[in-house]
Amino acid sequence: MIKYLVYILLLAAVVFVSCKKDLHSSVFDKSADQRLNAVLANYQSILVAAPYGWVATVVPNPEENDNVYAFWFKFNDSNRVASRWKDQPSLNSSYRLKALQQPELIFDTYTYLHLLADAEAKVPGAQPGTGLKSDFELEIISGTADSFVLKGKYNGSDVTMSRATVKDTSGSVVIPGYPLAGNYLDTSVRILYKTTLANGTIANTAKISGIKTANPIKYAGTVSVDYSDLGASGWQYNIFAKSATDRDITVTINTAMQKGIKEGSFKVLDKSYDPVSGRIYLKTFYTNSAGADRVTEEILIRQ
Repeated sequence: MIKYLVYILLLAAVVFVSCKKDLHSSVFDKSADQRLNAVLANYQSILVAAPYGWVATVVPNPEENDNVYAFWFKFNDSNRVASRWKDQPSLNSSYRLKALQQPELIFDTYTYLHLLADAEAKVPGAQPGTGLKSDFELEIISGTADSFVLKGKYNGSDVTMSRATVKDTSGSVVIPGYPLAGNYLDTSVRILYKTTLANGTIANTAKISGIKTANPIKYAGTVSVDYSDLGASGWQYNIFAKSATDRDITVTINTAMQKGIKEGSFKVLDKSYDPVSGRIYLKTFYTNSAGADRVTEEILIRQ
């Protein structure tokens, strides 16, 4: 009786293993490596198929940075990629797709994207030795015929890529949804009062003129512009416009400036925006950390 029971149990085990194998085969008809290679091949075919390339928006090290940077990429099926930044000429480099934990897009030779991580701090606001702590090894979160969502492997950069149009293939790379972005001719006067505005005694007057750039930041429709002559200190306005035709703008200041002045002292005394001429006028007030008042008038005219 025991001998028959053993035979029955062995037979049942063989049937169970056979069924399990059949079930596995029916669910996965290819190995894990084969499935992964198919995913990578599909992503590459999508990247290559975009006739005018891709516009990428990059927020490097988003835990510490708000600025958004725009790039143009055109991939081919020989693992070569052309890149552009601002109005710079096209730069040819190489890329590859690979997978460890998940699929990755790697720019493995120098592209304009690498400027954001350059140790020589070649981008405004970057720090010597680390740049903006950006990434050029990107994990692919999702990818379709129209867009990719990627995440920096080491510094968590937020990257999206959207199919470009023919207008994106030359000139400055433009991020949609930021009507104030661009270059401006700036004229600024900053009045430094010895104590308070009410007292009226002027200690000094700072005047500047030149070109400033309004850079998109990660809050939709908002750009950052250096504050008067204090851009080297990291002080910036954050200016929001809902659309290209909306005259109403909202003006705040960034964290660096908030930390450098008396808490809660910043005020917008007057502001205006003319969407036809691209003229922005700002008159603002703050009290510095030593208790002295400052009034700034600034005119920015789009170039």
